Amino acid sequence: MTVYCSRLPAVVRHGVTWLACLVLGAFATQVMGATTVTPVIIDVPSDGRATVMVRNDRARDVLYQVTFMTWHVVNGADHYAVTQDFIASPPLFTLSPSASQVVRIGFRKPARLPLEQAYRLVLAEVPQSIDAQSEGGVVDFALQYLLPVFVAPSGRGVKPALTWSLRSEGNAVVVRADNPGTTRTVLNMVGLNSRTGLSAAPEIAIRQRTTVLAHAWREWRFQVPVHTSGLPWRIVALLSGSDALLVVPDADMRPSPSP
Repeated sequence: MTVYCSRLPAVVRHGVTWLACLVLGAFATQVMGATTVTPVIIDVPSDGRATVMVRNDRARDVLYQVTFMTWHVVNGADHYAVTQDFIASPPLFTLSPSASQVVRIGFRKPARLPLEQAYRLVLAEVPQSIDAQSEGGVVDFALQYLLPVFVAPSGRGVKPALTWSLRSEGNAVVVRADNPGTTRTVLNMVGLNSRTGLSAAPEIAIRQRTTVLAHAWREWRFQVPVHTSGLPWRIVALLSGSDALLVVPDADMRPSPSP
């Protein structure tokens, strides 16, 4: 489980700093002794219903608000937009210290979906006005948790199987993974091996949890020494939930894009 609280800019309102946390994980998360959320990856079945448990771990009452955003990957980059595709019950609630609340979420349009749909549930601590003098200059953080939500496609779907390709751009090697399947694939590591030895271990790697959504693609850029830029690189990856390295020995080498 990983929590990123620095990807999105902090915003100061009424003496309270908002801090957005992008949550990546599988079970429960607790950030800065503030809130525990279970689960942190929300899989919504075809009937469109799911639940989330929220617990207040602060020493004071906290007002929470639940909203949703669509999640699309365009040209390899994440894009979010506010949506009304879900309903949350309750959408706004207050928890005393150590108290918990079950939040029920419902997908408003559980029609037949050809692809898994991706969203983010935004669980926000609603800021409270703070008297800076009475608090002795203490800065309070109001957190926003961005939890991934996936609505299952209709039917059995197509098992995700990534299509890999390589291209050279100067002293860089760019790895691309396309997902033609109907559900997501999650990678914990992508790396390169120069094929000069028997080991499949990556010689250079980017170890970051990355989700490749259905019918989307992602890229990883590796700076390589000049004398190795022409080597027959092979791709090495680690799928989430697996301990075995995935070796792609014959990835398509694509030409560099025209300037």
